[in-house]
Amino acid sequence: MRFLHIDGNTFYASVHRVFEPMLRGKPVIVLSNNDGCVVTRTAEAKALGIKRGVPLFQIKDLVEKHHIVVRSSNYELYQSMSNRMMTTIRTLVPRQEIYSIDEQFADVTGMPIDLTTLGFQVHDRVLKWTGIPTCVGIAPTKTLAKLCDHYAKIYPAFKSVLNWDDLTPARQTKAWSMTPIDEVWGIGGALTLKLQALGVKHVLDFVRLPRTTVRKLGGVVLERTWLELQGEVCFPLVETPPKRQQIVRSRSFGELITDKNSVLAAVSVHMASAARILRAEGTEATRLTVQFQSDPFRTDDPQYFASPTIEFDRPTSDTLGLTHAACTLVEEAWRPGIKYRRAGVILSQLVDEGAPTLSQSLFDDPSVDIQRAKRRELMSVMDTLTDLYGKGIIKTASSALSTKWEMKRDFLTPCYTTNWDDVLVVH
Repeated sequence: MRFLHIDGNTFYASVHRVFEPMLRGKPVIVLSNNDGCVVTRTAEAKALGIKRGVPLFQIKDLVEKHHIVVRSSNYELYQSMSNRMMTTIRTLVPRQEIYSIDEQFADVTGMPIDLTTLGFQVHDRVLKWTGIPTCVGIAPTKTLAKLCDHYAKIYPAFKSVLNWDDLTPARQTKAWSMTPIDEVWGIGGALTLKLQALGVKHVLDFVRLPRTTVRKLGGVVLERTWLELQGEVCFPLVETPPKRQQIVRSRSFGELITDKNSVLAAVSVHMASAARILRAEGTEATRLTVQFQSDPFRTDDPQYFASPTIEFDRPTSDTLGLTHAACTLVEEAWRPGIKYRRAGVILSQLVDEGAPTLSQSLFDDPSVDIQRAKRRELMSVMDTLTDLYGKGIIKTASSALSTKWEMKRDFLTPCYTTNWDDVLVVH
């Protein structure tokens, strides 16, 4: 087996540079929701001492002094560019697993081409067709391929592509001896502390542990990681991800909210997004939970956390019905005089679309099924319009009750690829 791993370098910032070429070579940071903390830093920003996760207000002086470019997160634009990147890679590999918005694995076993050459072809085509710089790792297992991608990033000599098979055994051992254990895919903070307590600081220390020790320390999952580092495939390619067991859509408000309409609008927007995911995955929800709460950090303010739930007689993915139910739950659980910070929806007890349920019987009214079929057609039309013209082209009335709840994004760029009004115009 041979796997190829590729991901976008500082992906969010790179997307902005595609549409703002003047940002190339300049320090750029991208912020989290509500312009809170730094989530992405270019190499130039890292060189100035900007740390990931630091709040913007703490580095304002540094931003001004070094003219650091600040951008708000633009998730719609990132997803659009991610789709283009993944589609581009698909033109060169037979099978792929999209792992996250900016990275994927591919099974390149048995391809009639030198795999290092293929790695450079993928890297070059993504850069040419999308403008996104990437790094590529190729290895016998997914864990090793992801580690090779890491080496390709930090060592310029590899020119952004590293094939594990191109390294001699001595160089492979040296690479392991220099790599901190927390750089291995799947080994997080808690496991790192456990391993360090045993004197395991680098990857080489880890692979030299007895298998029984690894199993006792981290169970079968850590054992599989240990085996993968030694070339045994334990994590196969997953071309079709499993359907979700629940869908959560939730976000903090840009400011504290006291009026009901703002919460209703927020819940309605989240519900439209969640219902669209249901339909995309061919599932329906049996249970709906709406959550809205005050700010737990403002201890001087009255605190309130609402989490009303409803279960449906029949599963549904209908945006209109789900939105009506969600708004009803808000109305019933609403408490005036509270400063609300966050709201969201949870869809759970998901089943395949059209699956029979215990509530159905021979005596059901046939007109109900006819009505449900018509609503499915309506939802299909809504989804088609959204695909063609972008999010928000058609929406429920309750989602337009207020915009006060929306995220604070003072440094937001246009949605160049998903909104006709934002498309770049060359004069």
